[in-house]
Amino acid sequence: MFKTKLLSTFLMSIMLLLPGCFGEQKKEGLFVVNVLDAEHFDDCHIKDSINVTVDKLDDFIADLDKEKAEVVFYCSNYMCTASGFCAKKLKDMGYSNVWAYEAGMAEWYQKELPVEGKCTKAYLDKKMEKSELEESSEIRIISTDDLARKMKFIE
Repeated sequence: MFKTKLLSTFLMSIMLLLPGCFGEQKKEGLFVVNVLDAEHFDDCHIKDSINVTVDKLDDFIADLDKEKAEVVFYCSNYMCTASGFCAKKLKDMGYSNVWAYEAGMAEWYQKELPVEGKCTKAYLDKKMEKSELEESSEIRIISTDDLARKMKFIE
């Protein structure tokens, strides 16, 4: 019985240590990332999204699997450039599954898609149109409907 318990303890120790031998596992799957400050994120954000401010982007990227992570960045609306900046940064680093959701929190809220928070900020009610300026081909843009489908909020 003592040998069995000793063997069992030994095997458990190996199983716990083994993953560490190969480095930390990178995160994969879909990440919908709000890049606004904590105050704006706490007020209103897309349901199930996370908050990673631009100054914390490098820490967030370090944990991602380049091939298996899908990342959608968003900020307030078409006038905010932070989502495009973050998407371009990841694209330049070799990430292929990256989008900017340029319509942002305002359009998501106005289309009455799932949100979390009290949603009291004035920008949420302002209608914005996509700029007529030349669209950048450096980053992929995702529409509100496509993001809602990707998150399985609509079919």
